Amino acid sequence: MRKFLFPVILVFTLFLVIGCGTPPGKLSFDTDLPPEKTTEVRFSSTIIVRQYNGIDVFETWYPKGKIRGNIISLPAGNTTITFDINAYIQVGNVTTHVTAKNITLNFDFDAGKSYSIAVYSEGMGAQTFFLGRKKFGIAIWDNAVKHNFNVEKSLKHWEMGQTS
Repeated sequence: MRKFLFPVILVFTLFLVIGCGTPPGKLSFDTDLPPEKTTEVRFSSTIIVRQYNGIDVFETWYPKGKIRGNIISLPAGNTTITFDINAYIQVGNVTTHVTAKNITLNFDFDAGKSYSIAVYSEGMGAQTFFLGRKKFGIAIWDNAVKHNFNVEKSLKHWEMGQTS
């Protein structure tokens, strides 16, 4: 009986885990632009974009208000993005909920490249070990470089604070 029950539980668990995740949305801001004039930007699900260059995009990028990561094809060049943050940062047994609203980011995206924008957290040496503290913020990475969301490999980052 156990030999039969284990595979059934395993398959059920896999369906549950896969079904609960929301796949990223893949959108193009301007479908008329040729690929050589666009850039791909991957937003983690912790970044909720409200405006792109002053244009309200929330309804389009998050249908029915469903928060998810997004992969957006945008016109290359100087870009202003306004977003909210809803992230959890874990240090040992302690989880810190980080929220922020109406953060504005400016960045000059190169055509033909792929970028990621996400919340990062990094240890603070002995303070992390003894006091459970981490710095956190927003960072932009070039996806051509293997970065694993390491802030040291980011193109640009903005520190926002630290866990207590």
